[in-house]
Amino acid sequence: MSNQNQLEKAVRSAKASLAVEGLYVTAEEEALILEHLEGKITEEEFHKRALELINK
Repeated sequence: MSNQNQLEKAVRSAKASLAVEGLYVTAEEEALILEHLEGKITEEEFHKRALELINK
């Protein structure tokens, strides 16, 4: 299994766990998470953009 497939599987699993609790991840949130997991953005940038999403 490729690294990309492993990341996507991990995100799907996390989304399923959240859904059981009645919480859902938007497409924008998922894209941000994948960018961070793929190393495309720093931890600092991830936190900054996550806070921007929260405050929308």
